[in-house]
Amino acid sequence: MRMQRSSKPLVRMGLALAACLWLGACGSLNAGRTAPPFRDPAMSMQNAYDTMVVGKTTQAEAMAALGPATKIKFDSGYAVWVYRTRAAKPDADRAEFVILFAPSGVVKKTRLRPAH
Repeated sequence: MRMQRSSKPLVRMGLALAACLWLGACGSLNAGRTAPPFRDPAMSMQNAYDTMVVGKTTQAEAMAALGPATKIKFDSGYAVWVYRTRAAKPDADRAEFVILFAPSGVVKKTRLRPAH
């Protein structure tokens, strides 16, 4: 009696290898470039900084203009939103734009730190 080998493990291994190669290729497409931190890829850090008006711009307006951010909410009602460029290398210095929102939801203060 002869036993037949199943090809399922080979197919699974082949699919896993193909997925790894595909993901590796996708990651290498952005090598050497920094990804924009804003919804609009053409928006620069300086443009974002200029867009936010202290005492006037609301969180809803900031979200519409800039897109999602890293957010920190405090019990006091204040909130900090941070936008950072995504560097190609982990050790690379990244530009950073920080917005402090008052409990009213309006911009209280902004800070722009360019990459060095």
